Amino acid sequence: MDSMQLVVEKREASNKGAARELRRNGRIPAVLYGEGEPKAVSVDAREWALGFQNISGNTIVKLKIDKDEHNVLIKDTQDDILSGKVRHIDFYAIHAGKKLTTFVPVRLEGSPVGVLEGGILEHKIELIEVVCLPKDMPEVFIVDVSELNVGDSLHVGKILVPEGVEIRTDADSTLAVVTHAKAVVEEVEEEAEEGEAEEEGEEDGEEAGAEE
Repeated sequence: MDSMQLVVEKREASNKGAARELRRNGRIPAVLYGEGEPKAVSVDAREWALGFQNISGNTIVKLKIDKDEHNVLIKDTQDDILSGKVRHIDFYAIHAGKKLTTFVPVRLEGSPVGVLEGGILEHKIELIEVVCLPKDMPEVFIVDVSELNVGDSLHVGKILVPEGVEIRTDADSTLAVVTHAKAVVEEVEEEAEEGEAEEEGEEDGEEAGAEE
């Protein structure tokens, strides 16, 4: 699969003060794992926001550090809860001949027959765990749900898997199901009632404690 290129810079200090200074200067602290000792680097915040902010975790990125290049996956990002901006990035190096375990998103396509008849489509599993070589890694699994009637479901085992890819998620797990609208409403109401009952129980316990 194609990869995107991202140029990063080495950083010496990795304490909180140095990280804050980097962010003030428009850079994001990051760490590269999987190549021996973790390597502390930084990423241009504007470049990240424009080209990498919304890519999936199974997109291969060609990370360039000085004259060295590493094929990596984005292992994790930490976002600021107020601004939503990325505060830290973890990259994980991958190697052409070494299998990796990752998660591939599932995209449902089509309008189910059951939805046209008043049912509701529920997307149960959005990520599928797979094992494969980097060159064989799918970007997404596309699943056609157009023939689902009310009460019908699709399972993980129905996914068309490319050669060289092994699915680790249980084949019997439900990917998508079309349910009666009434059943969904009743389920939501039951959950709400359970929540209210728990709150009342907590209040009764607090009142009893106060009386003692």
